[in-house]
Amino acid sequence: MHLFAMKKGFYLSLGIVLLVDIIIYSLYPLFNNVQPTLFGLTEFYWIQIVLLIVTSLLYFAIGYAFRGEKS
Repeated sequence: MHLFAMKKGFYLSLGIVLLVDIIIYSLYPLFNNVQPTLFGLTEFYWIQIVLLIVTSLLYFAIGYAFRGEKS
């Protein structure tokens, strides 16, 4: 029962991060602007890059937090 609770927490954490990502990525039409630019990239592209980095860090943090637990 204890392993199930740990596994459930892992999947719950992944689900929450995935849900937040889906919501943020569905708001892309709001970011479909040419200005402002950052390093020559339009807002649409640099927001995608920032979200990719943030999402990767969140998934890494979840994996790191649950790294010692057995499935």
